Amino acid sequence: MSASRNGLPKRPAADVGETTAEVVEAAPDFLTADPRSHAQLRRVALATADAVAAARLQDQPFSGADPAQLAAAIATIDPCPDDGVALDELLAQLRDAVLAHGVHVSDPRCAAHLHCPTLLTAAAAELAIGVTNQSLDSYDQAPAATLVEDHLVRWLAATLGLSGGSGVLTSGGTASNLLGLLLARERAGARAAAHGAGVGGLPPEHVRWRIVASAAAHDSIRRCAAVLGLGTGCVTAVATDDAGRIDLGALDAELAALASAGLEPIAIVATAGTTDLGAIDPLAPIAERARACGAWLHVDAALGSGLALSPRLAPLLDGIELADSITADLHKLWFMPIGASALLVRDVALLAAVHHHSDYLNRPEDEVDGVLNLVGRSLDTSRRFDALKILVGLRSTGRLRMAAMVERLVALAAGAARAVDAHDELELLAEPSTVTVVFRWRPGGGEAPLPDDLIDAVNVAAQRALLRSGRAIVGRTRLHGRVALKLTFVNPLARESDVGELLDLVAEAGRAAARAGVAVR
Repeated sequence: MSASRNGLPKRPAADVGETTAEVVEAAPDFLTADPRSHAQLRRVALATADAVAAARLQDQPFSGADPAQLAAAIATIDPCPDDGVALDELLAQLRDAVLAHGVHVSDPRCAAHLHCPTLLTAAAAELAIGVTNQSLDSYDQAPAATLVEDHLVRWLAATLGLSGGSGVLTSGGTASNLLGLLLARERAGARAAAHGAGVGGLPPEHVRWRIVASAAAHDSIRRCAAVLGLGTGCVTAVATDDAGRIDLGALDAELAALASAGLEPIAIVATAGTTDLGAIDPLAPIAERARACGAWLHVDAALGSGLALSPRLAPLLDGIELADSITADLHKLWFMPIGASALLVRDVALLAAVHHHSDYLNRPEDEVDGVLNLVGRSLDTSRRFDALKILVGLRSTGRLRMAAMVERLVALAAGAARAVDAHDELELLAEPSTVTVVFRWRPGGGEAPLPDDLIDAVNVAAQRALLRSGRAIVGRTRLHGRVALKLTFVNPLARESDVGELLDLVAEAGRAAARAGVAVR
């Protein structure tokens, strides 16, 4: 007997009198109290795990598949055929056409982005999240899950210095930054209303509002400003020092200039772990300035929050406890599956700014009885129970082991910088602050020097050639207007020998591009 869409033997064709409801009910497609559905869940989970493992047998970070050929292969997949495909057949197709051509984040030669391998325990918990399908908007959809998330975010807030604080989980750092800046905007609006500027919407003086951030702040800050109706032009960029940290002298000058122009800084954004250099702004001095000018202090610690796990590294975050809100990504240096981020606040009452009443969700008579409906803290309505995978990952690993992983990565970046410095064909462009190393290829000491434009072109070509070959995935950015390569260390499996191999691959690709006479673009 042939297999059905769910991998079990096909049922005989339905009688004319058989209803659609009877057909659906007969198939173990959903988890119920029926033991057949339990057996099917185990089979599906094991078959999926086998497919993922089989696709990961390749010993390099990427297959090097041609983009056009890969797109053509994926285009042959019918997303929803009339009759379902047997699971084994489906997984075999996806293994060969999709999973085998993904980026292998656990390969030490995959070092381009803040894109970490995930703890297996946390990844396995994704199955429980999907199967149970709790929705974190109202208590009556997720009783225990609601309380777990509340418990977790309170712990996260305390870990980052916001004693008595709380927050909410989001899909990522951009969503967390958006919520944090929304709270800043709402506080400014409330102040305006108190002075008779009207309630609801943006008051007329919003045209004077400014968000102050470093020139190295994440680009989501400008996008958030646009979404909030303030426009990207409201973001004032402050110069950074050689390490990529916000320059306090430049910050003072910008704040003075805003005051002279009659403009109001409603928020100052400090970054704890910039995207390119991993730099941490001087948080305590920035907090003093935010308080002095009445601005909300938001700390984007999407990367740097993981440093709080280590007593040795936590002092790098001194001053973060003075923030009004903090972004913390758990899918970076906490090794959780995407998406797992949090917006943390010193007082959960601050999140009332996003609270809206819905008769079918957060009913006031229920909340009077102490029922917690998390929709009142979030910009989302339906939300996954992502707190479960975080809880499983943290508890199964433990703080000491988590801290050791983070410490090792910071040390690995420092060692990589020294290796770049010692390499005849590589040039270190900035000292690492946390887990990123920015450098570039340039001719060795015995070679004739090249103009900067040609060196830029060679570095672009080298990075792209490595990706096409699948041998290494390194980052590429610009620093001081010049093309730079970047290694980002968020993989606890990486070792010093892997760093040496990566640097040799970059040097080899740079030499090949230079000899090929890369055209300047």
